[in-house]
Amino acid sequence: MKKLLTCFCYTDVHNMQSMLDYPTTVRKSLIDGCDLAVKEFGVSDVTIMGGDNVSDYPYWNKSCALPKKNFLDIKEKMHKIVSKSAKNGKVIYVAGNNDMILGDIATEENAPYNTTDYYDLMDDAFGKLDDSEKFVIIDKEKPTEFYLGAFHYVVNGIDFIGINIDPNTAFNSHEGYYSDESMLWVKNKLNEIDPNGNKCVFIVGHLSAIYYYTYGELKETMINGNVSLFYDIFKGHKNAFYLYGHVHGEKACYKEYSSGAVLHIGKDNLPLGYDLKEENSKGKDYEFSFVHMGGLRPFHDVSFENDALVGYGGGNELKTFFKTATPTLAQYLVFEVFEDRVVFYIRNTGTKEGYKKTDKLKEYTVYLVK
Repeated sequence: MKKLLTCFCYTDVHNMQSMLDYPTTVRKSLIDGCDLAVKEFGVSDVTIMGGDNVSDYPYWNKSCALPKKNFLDIKEKMHKIVSKSAKNGKVIYVAGNNDMILGDIATEENAPYNTTDYYDLMDDAFGKLDDSEKFVIIDKEKPTEFYLGAFHYVVNGIDFIGINIDPNTAFNSHEGYYSDESMLWVKNKLNEIDPNGNKCVFIVGHLSAIYYYTYGELKETMINGNVSLFYDIFKGHKNAFYLYGHVHGEKACYKEYSSGAVLHIGKDNLPLGYDLKEENSKGKDYEFSFVHMGGLRPFHDVSFENDALVGYGGGNELKTFFKTATPTLAQYLVFEVFEDRVVFYIRNTGTKEGYKKTDKLKEYTVYLVK
């Protein structure tokens, strides 16, 4: 069967603290991931950035004021790196919970601004969206700013629907959540482009909904907002894949098999079991699928190389920020779409005990339901 598309997915880069001092510094796991993916798979047809590009300046619930010139600097540098991995610079950006809050407090230098604004880059690569292909949210605190609640692109005949966190929820919780209006727009768009329920469609967001930590304990991770409406989006769309980030770090790494990143969701909104050695979806009867895009930043200081940056990180004194260093291990997702199937690959950056960047985790194949 003919291959239709190759996609690279990177998420939770967390350029943070002294990385956001001017001039800014891009996390090396993103640089390595882009280089490694292109080396193995060639340039992608589209690349996805799954949110939390920036964070912790210096604490999400205290300062959160990132000068706009710093944001524009990290945005330009990061896009220059990522866009090289995709044909014609086609990169889809969705907003993470940390992205949403860093520009929301005014400083002496500038008023509050939108730290999720990658819309100009997407316009340049994909063309400006028609009004029918986007849903705009008005932020009560910043009514003059433009926020996309959801949007729709088509690449090589494959549909991608993005959904963003509601900016009005940024300070209500660390996670934020999707607005009902955004979710309803996505649901209606999915019904419009897939009326028969068998088209291959990718819905891209930052927030996870349910997840297996460390190949074991099942966790519900979408703890805010209208969760039942979120699940209802995908009902009736067997070949819908929700791509997400948010969950990352040492407890969210895969080894040997890529199957752990793919959860097939049944009628009770729960995964249909969990087998690390699965190689394909044959024999499974499921409603839709959730797919984890990996994560490019761990949490523990011992999980980083010895190249941390020294800087101010939004404070008044120089200090070392250990989590700005290169991760000893980070992971990203690649998938290929064929006429009859989608093949998912988890790949490593860095090296730690039991993991190498040269590891080729066994791919997982999902056969499209006719």
